[in-house]
Amino acid sequence: MKITSLGHAGLKVETKSSTVLVDPWLSPEGAFLASWFQYPDNQHLMTSALLQPTAIALSHEHLDHVDPWFLAQVPKQVPIIIPRYPSPVLRRKIASAGLKAIIELPEWESIHLGQETSLFFVSEESPMNHDSAVVIVGDGETLLNLNDARLTIAQLRNISTKVGGGIDVLALQGAGASWYPICYEYPEERKRELSHSKRMAKFSYLERAIASVKPVNIIPFAGPPCFLDPELAWVNDEMEAGIFPDQQQVVDWLSNKEIKNGLVLLPGDAFNVSDQLKEADPMWADFSFSDRQSYLQKYAQTRTDQIAAFKASYPEPDNSIWEAFREYFQRLLAISPYFNHKIGMRVGFDITGVGGGKWAVDFRPGCEGVYDEMGECSYRYRFASRWLTPLLNGSLAWEDFFLSLRFQVWRNPDIYNDHLLGLLKFACRQALEAVEDYEDSMDSQEQIAIRHEEHTYLVQRYCPHAGVDLLEVGEVLPGGILRCLSHHYEFDLETGKCLNGKCKLLDSKRI
Repeated sequence: MKITSLGHAGLKVETKSSTVLVDPWLSPEGAFLASWFQYPDNQHLMTSALLQPTAIALSHEHLDHVDPWFLAQVPKQVPIIIPRYPSPVLRRKIASAGLKAIIELPEWESIHLGQETSLFFVSEESPMNHDSAVVIVGDGETLLNLNDARLTIAQLRNISTKVGGGIDVLALQGAGASWYPICYEYPEERKRELSHSKRMAKFSYLERAIASVKPVNIIPFAGPPCFLDPELAWVNDEMEAGIFPDQQQVVDWLSNKEIKNGLVLLPGDAFNVSDQLKEADPMWADFSFSDRQSYLQKYAQTRTDQIAAFKASYPEPDNSIWEAFREYFQRLLAISPYFNHKIGMRVGFDITGVGGGKWAVDFRPGCEGVYDEMGECSYRYRFASRWLTPLLNGSLAWEDFFLSLRFQVWRNPDIYNDHLLGLLKFACRQALEAVEDYEDSMDSQEQIAIRHEEHTYLVQRYCPHAGVDLLEVGEVLPGGILRCLSHHYEFDLETGKCLNGKCKLLDSKRI
């Protein structure tokens, strides 16, 4: 097996019988409203040969993993293999590129791509999160590609069992895909503190995943993106100590934890698994992550025209958007009483520019409605009117917009509301019902003992957020806080209260 980096999360996996592209992202317009760009640049890999794979595997719908620009240039007979999700969002994005040879696989079900080469997906357990790992077995070797998926330790062990015990290469994401905390209205010092905490929580999960899988080789990837629009250049500072570490930083952190088998692959670099040899792309002979600022300045100059043209394609509206806003959220409020109850708050939208206004959507039972005045809200989003029309007509997905970082948000109380994002990003009865059924089925009766300082607590074993096993991914922080490393929810061991998200109480009792 030969694994070649395509930049960011993209991989080309070659076996004796097939060539599979995994999550290729090469668009010169970047992704997420021309906000994210591949770092370093991977345009030199865009060749005719790259467009002739045996198949393309796409893990989830984020646009740094599914690239309609690239897919539109792939021959229509090339099969696109995706996980089967309750929501049709991923399939629609692929179809927008004109491709119809889409194969949806139930998780754990293998598809054969050639002699002795197979592929299967393993998805996160909660249907609120449509992320999947990709497992490719070929030539007697195994690649486990975690992508953005935060699998449980039990899932990772089951993968090892399914493939016969050995993981030759574990590819994993070191950087985040988040707008928290960088788009929130925090003081700068608090924002830096939260960003660093999020980074370290991510690293802690990687350490536990690696300990479980015990791979021969580790390839960190999926970031960081870089931000070439001058309006967003400030986000590049997140590479230093925040949510967007580069590959070298991840490898160095792992090395400090005595995990020495990390490997940095830049776009075009290849790793021959059988020979354990890296083939370096000469493109990067003079490249260094330590020279980031100089590189990004030159890189940004090459994308000035694309960014300007992209923004021009989203003009300000000519008239008020209020009526379209009201009709859209009235429909949304009618989809799922369960989600409305879980959201349980009034959300403000401060839409700036022509056609905008200060409006609100109230999800509280008995108060549901859409209002042309903001009033007192628990969440408030502020962004330009040019982005609202495509959000309302469905040509722009809410989660893609949030990942663009082209907005500001405030909340009080300062807790994450997972169901608000879930309703916005799915807006699909089937997908929302899958979440409701899953959350109703979670069992909190089994308990584990957790020791903090001189006290012992009996705590429900499975996280009340997404049912993840806290015995495997629970981490006790100073102050008697239990953090779930899967999705970073934090609970006070004394009270069971979730400190950073709108979530059920953790069943916790001091004994």
